[in-house]
Amino acid sequence: MKGFYRAKYFVNGEERYAASTQFESTDARRAFPCWDEPAVKATFDITVTGPKDRVIISNMPEISCTEEGDMKTIVFDRTPVMSTYLVAMVVGEFDYVEDSTRDGIKVRVYTPLGKKEQGQFALECGIRALNFYSDFFNIPYPLKKYDMIGIPDFAMGAMENWGLVTYREQCILVDPVNTSASAKEYVAIVVAHETAHQWFGNLVTMEWWTHLWLNEGFASFMENLCTDRLFPDFKVFETFVPGTLIRALDLDALASSHPIEVPVGHPTEVDEIFDIISYNKGASVIRMLFNWIGEDAFKAGMKSYLTKYSYQNTETPQLWAELGEASGQPVSKVMGTWTEQMGFPVISVKSRQEGNDRIVSLSQSKFTAGLNAGDVSKYFWNIPISIKTSTGDIVKVMMDQESMDVTLPNLGPSACFKLNPDFVGYYRVHYSPQDLDTLCTAVQNKELSPLDRLNILDDIFSLISAGKASSTEGLKLLQAFKDEDSYVVWNSISNATNNLNTILLDQPCHANFQRFVRDVYSKIKSKISWDGTPGEKHLDTLLRCMVLSKLGRFGDEEVRQEAKRRFDAHVAGTTSIHADMRSTVYTCVGALGQDADYETMVKLHKSEELMEEKDRILRSGLGGFLNKEILEKSLSYSLSPEVRPQDSPFLILSVARNPMGKELAWQFFKDNLPELRKRYEPGSLVPYIVKGVSEKFVSEDMANTIQKYFDENPVQGSDRNLAQALETVRVNAAWLNRDLTAIKTFLEKY
Repeated sequence: MKGFYRAKYFVNGEERYAASTQFESTDARRAFPCWDEPAVKATFDITVTGPKDRVIISNMPEISCTEEGDMKTIVFDRTPVMSTYLVAMVVGEFDYVEDSTRDGIKVRVYTPLGKKEQGQFALECGIRALNFYSDFFNIPYPLKKYDMIGIPDFAMGAMENWGLVTYREQCILVDPVNTSASAKEYVAIVVAHETAHQWFGNLVTMEWWTHLWLNEGFASFMENLCTDRLFPDFKVFETFVPGTLIRALDLDALASSHPIEVPVGHPTEVDEIFDIISYNKGASVIRMLFNWIGEDAFKAGMKSYLTKYSYQNTETPQLWAELGEASGQPVSKVMGTWTEQMGFPVISVKSRQEGNDRIVSLSQSKFTAGLNAGDVSKYFWNIPISIKTSTGDIVKVMMDQESMDVTLPNLGPSACFKLNPDFVGYYRVHYSPQDLDTLCTAVQNKELSPLDRLNILDDIFSLISAGKASSTEGLKLLQAFKDEDSYVVWNSISNATNNLNTILLDQPCHANFQRFVRDVYSKIKSKISWDGTPGEKHLDTLLRCMVLSKLGRFGDEEVRQEAKRRFDAHVAGTTSIHADMRSTVYTCVGALGQDADYETMVKLHKSEELMEEKDRILRSGLGGFLNKEILEKSLSYSLSPEVRPQDSPFLILSVARNPMGKELAWQFFKDNLPELRKRYEPGSLVPYIVKGVSEKFVSEDMANTIQKYFDENPVQGSDRNLAQALETVRVNAAWLNRDLTAIKTFLEKY
């Protein structure tokens, strides 16, 4: 699925093939001779000959078509100066929907035959995103047309080829009946991401892959800003925190992380940095910058940058210079500390009362996951600090030294304060016990915003896993959230309990832990229902699904049996499961572990045409059975002809993340490594699988076993992923050894 490759699809049961391209990062050379580097830009005159009954499209509009027999030759307009990795061509059978932007740019969404209505939502998103970015950057979209197309076999989520964006089908198609709210939101975000690239990456391109984050970090931030403005009900900057920011912090705490800007030599090294650091950390530090200098200065700086360097290549300092000029702030000095070194700070906080004022003492140090941290004294960040008090005041300072005092005027001894309001800063906070106690009271009384409540919980559990706080402290804190009603906070609760579940899975106290989790969830369970209500808010829909899925996984028999009832009615054709609840139902039915349900899900997968639904069945259903014999069958099914090669890795990893499946997935990987190499090398998918099948173990012995295996069977491009997986195993093993006795005692008394 790289270079100029063929993609299989079916029309009325007949197997057919389309041709499509995927050139990023270094695969244009597979299709035509070229200097295949981002800085070696050129114009491209593209001509394609193919069957005359097929759609043939490229980056630019068609300027002539000549037919001869059963074939036709399409000549396309000359492209602007651009990088080789952005060239695109597609040949196949497609329907399309089209409309135009207010500036007259023709926009089309190409879909599988007979499914053009499923392209309507992406068309709306694409047009509105083009209009938004044209206004935000104050620079018109530079091409004459904008095509988006769903490709039946596609390794990534989407690819921003200039004027012809290619997608996985489930990243662009929205079925009016069978698409869930979360999937629809995802389509909007992916379209916004790829459309941002038309300016940030295509019009102005990074000089070399070291600066990949200039493409991906900014597009990942702008996707959220754009989606938030177009669809405010999605609340994407709330879900950004657990879905993007925290994922970056978790990885960046490891000694095996890397800076945002990382030297790249061989092409295989490029694939390794298309990762959470380039995307999620990049987006998170840009969000911090955006909030520090303000939207007006950010927009002015972006316009200046994109105008000055149009059709050229840049490095990070050139962007900082334009944003610094626009804002009058020392952007280069501050942001260099966030992009040129890996990791992030933890700010230790103590406070004292002096008359009517509270004096807050801050000190920064590098946050580490606890193992092989090395010399952390060399790390230092310039940190935009905000402190919000219970009176509603916000004090802002730049922490440009290792320690400092901040005065909070007229704040009494019983009042609370919180650093990092709404979790905008890319750092952790370690409060003194007394300051944390006052914050926990504010959490219980819901005096803090949902993101602030989430922030306190997530910071504490990150400190716990790193050995800087006790697990019993975290378990007690979880009880304070029983009355919680926010989706994003429950997302953090779910993450914390999942991490504890990973380390406790094989311990005798695991059943007690599951009981504890069910009790924490008992009040929210009583407040939600299986069926939505008219006018239900988007995040409330997501909350219902997440809570019921969690309860089903953690042994709630009432939830499991209701899921089974709904599944049976769905299969019988009497009552269809609402699209929002299908993943939840499949998850809970899988938890029952029954062979007949497995066979039914396989039949559903084989007969389903909507890729979103096939994906749900694979990940939530077939990968979710709590039955080892069934999971072995699911693993075998993953490499069968019934599962597209683009989807096989995700079923394998779904089993690997299943508490019952990690050993099975590890053995399956070893047994089938030759086939996985044949299918996916070179590229990022095998290293992605390497990490997924390795990181859920919880013992030093297993870490050594995995290391020995890959020493003897090296996988190209997986060094960084493997190092991160092994460090995660060792961090979790140390956590278990450190806290098991205390956790066991707490659960026995609970």
